[in-house]
Amino acid sequence: MNSLDEVLDDEVVITRAGHAGFRLVQYETETGQTIWEWRRANEPRPQFVTRRVAIHWMAQLLERSTGVPFVSSAGLSY
Repeated sequence: MNSLDEVLDDEVVITRAGHAGFRLVQYETETGQTIWEWRRANEPRPQFVTRRVAIHWMAQLLERSTGVPFVSSAGLSY
């Protein structure tokens, strides 16, 4: 898969997450570690050290909650 396909797939997941009330936020901890975090209201905020893993996690969550698999140009998300 080329990088443009990956960017488009990521944007689809981020958009779908936004419709479900989530925001993907990047921040730096006091120790200098970059963290990616999904935020929605006062719910627990899953944290990841890479954007790619955060988006993959959300794609799986959206699939489980809607029953509709996220399909990209590379195939089904799993």
